Amino acid sequence: MLTSDLLLTRTRGPYINPCYVDTGSDRMVDLAQDLIDIFNSHRNKTRRELHAALDARAGDATDYRIQRGLAKLLEDDRCEFRIASLIDPAELRAQVFALARENHPVVREPDLIYPVTRAHILDQVALQHQVPVDEVADSLYADLADNHVLEGFDPPTPDWLLNRYNVALAQAMFYRCARMRLSVHRNLPVRYRQLFKFIKFFRLIHDIRGDRDAGYEIFLDGPVSMFRLSQKYGIKMAVFLPALLLCIRWKMEAEIALTDGRKGLFVLDENHTLVSHYKDQTVYDSLLEETFASRFEKAKTDWVLERETEIINLKDTVFIPDFAFHHPDGRTALLEIVGFWHPDYLRRKLDKLRRADRRDLVIAVSRDLNVQEGDFNDIPGHVFFFKNRIQPGDVIDRLDQIQPEDCVKD
Repeated sequence: MLTSDLLLTRTRGPYINPCYVDTGSDRMVDLAQDLIDIFNSHRNKTRRELHAALDARAGDATDYRIQRGLAKLLEDDRCEFRIASLIDPAELRAQVFALARENHPVVREPDLIYPVTRAHILDQVALQHQVPVDEVADSLYADLADNHVLEGFDPPTPDWLLNRYNVALAQAMFYRCARMRLSVHRNLPVRYRQLFKFIKFFRLIHDIRGDRDAGYEIFLDGPVSMFRLSQKYGIKMAVFLPALLLCIRWKMEAEIALTDGRKGLFVLDENHTLVSHYKDQTVYDSLLEETFASRFEKAKTDWVLERETEIINLKDTVFIPDFAFHHPDGRTALLEIVGFWHPDYLRRKLDKLRRADRRDLVIAVSRDLNVQEGDFNDIPGHVFFFKNRIQPGDVIDRLDQIQPEDCVKD
C-alpha cells in the first residue's frame, strides 16, 4: 500500500477525497507504461540502480508523488528481490572485521610498519571460502536493501497499475480513520458472508445490525480510536477496503481525522469507479471445506449442498455456518466446521453456537482441538468429531436425524 506521504487529497466543505488519477488519460497510461518498462529493463540489477533510473525518469516533473506511488506498488506487488551472495554477508563481515581487528591498523598504502591493507584482508577471507576476491567484496554488504537484485518482475498492464493506484489512495485514507459506517443491502447471501468473513479475518472491532432481508448496518472502529497499535490496526482497516468493493449495493461513510484537528467525511458507494484487486472468494475459506464439498457432491444422498449459506443475526455479531443443505422433502440443515485452535476462538465459537440455538445444525469438530464432547452438551444440534478430513457419510448420518419440526422456516 501507499505510505501517508504519498496520499494526495482534496477537501470540499465537510468532505475529503483522494485525488484519483484518470485511468483513461493518455498521459497517465504513458507514465504507467514507462515505469513498467523501467522495472522490466532492470531485471538482475540492484535496487539502487532501479531507484536511480526511476529518479532520472521523475526529473523535475510536478507529478513526482504519483510516480513514486505507482513505483512503490510495482515494487511491493510485482517484484521479487534476492540477496546476490552465495555466502552469508553477515558471516563475511564478521570474518573481515575480526581479521581487521587482529591486524589493526589496516591502511590504504602499506609500509614497513603497517603492511596490512584492505586487499590483504579480503584475500584471506576469499582464500578461506575458496572464492574470487571480487565475490567477497561484492557480497560484503549484499544484504542491504539497496544491493538486493531484482530477480523477478511480473509486468502488469498500465490499466491494472492505475486502477491499483486509485484503490491504494482510498486505502491510505483509513490510516487516520476514527470510525466507519457501512450500509450493505440487496446483496446475495454469499456476498454478505464474504464481507463478514473479511471483517473477522482482519479482526476489526465491529457492531452489526439488521438482517439479510432489510440489509445490514455495520459500524467499524478506526485506528484513531485506538489507544495503542493504531498503525497496525489502520493497515488492517485499509486492506479491508478491497473486500468491500466486491459487494454490489453498499454505502460507506468514514470519519477521517485531519492534520489540523478537524474531521473530514470520506464517502464511497457502489457507484465508485475503483477496481478491487482481491479475488472474489465466494466459495470456500479453506482446503478442508473445498475437499468436503467436492466429496459430498459424489455421495449417494438426497441432500443437496448449497454454497449460499444462511446468515444468523446475533445482534452484536453474525453467525455464518459453513454450508447449508436442503432435502426434497422440504427439510433444511446447516453445517459448521470447528477446526481452528485458539482459546479465544473456541470460547467465542461455543458462545455463538449456544446463542444461535439451532436444532437443524450439524457441528463437525476437529479432534486436534482442546475440547471434549461434554463442552457441547448445552448446544442444540448434532455434534461429531473428525480427525483429518470430514467424511460425507458422517454428515449425512446427522442430516438424516433432523426432523421437519427442527428446521427453521423462512
